[in-house]
Amino acid sequence: MSKRPGVSRRQFVSSAISAATISCLQPGRELLAGFSAARVGASENSAQSSVALTNTPPWRDQGILNLAKSPYAKLRNVPVHAVTIENGFWARRREVNVSKSIPSMEKLLEANGRMDNFRRLIGKSASAQRGPVYSDSDVYKWAEAAGFAMQSGDRPELRAAV
Repeated sequence: MSKRPGVSRRQFVSSAISAATISCLQPGRELLAGFSAARVGASENSAQSSVALTNTPPWRDQGILNLAKSPYAKLRNVPVHAVTIENGFWARRREVNVSKSIPSMEKLLEANGRMDNFRRLIGKSASAQRGPVYSDSDVYKWAEAAGFAMQSGDRPELRAAV
């Protein structure tokens, strides 16, 4: 495997330790607001999160976990649409997931009768139940992956499939 220029292991570990240390501090916006304003040139008000921490945020503002009821959470949720992966290793992996993995998994779910199991329940299929009773989790995992992909960008072909 060829070595690519980029972040060294030492730089990555140093950054991770710094981030973990900062996340363990008491929530004092003064420290973080001053840091981000100095780094980005933004005002102190823009350093605060624009997404309120509520029990029922709009679906576009939800992250992976809702930590609103957790009094001990030191980290705060980041909405999926707020993260942009533009290039590099993760961008390639993500594109393969969206363009190849999610569509091929849909075809496998159809071929193995997982989708028909759901259609049967609403009267749109006369097929017998196929697979183990817990096989519905495969459809849920596929729908979750498709949902995250759609939350990060407009994908009409994926929306139509779901």
